[in-house]
Amino acid sequence: MMTTLVPSLDHLKKAYAVTSTATQVTPLLESAALAMETGAARVFVKPESLQWAGSFKVRGAYWRLKQLSSD
Repeated sequence: MMTTLVPSLDHLKKAYAVTSTATQVTPLLESAALAMETGAARVFVKPESLQWAGSFKVRGAYWRLKQLSSD
């Protein structure tokens, strides 16, 4: 059986406060092509490739580094 862990709102707010200083705000873009392909009324994508590191992974990596102790 698989367990899904859901972060609390407080955890998300803390992560945002820490990572927002090191990341850029990326836009939500509507994709008509994906909407047609999936049959959805509207589909939005968030191009995290616009981050300075070229990936969304910078958020998680920065968060993890900030959690390390100074030892």
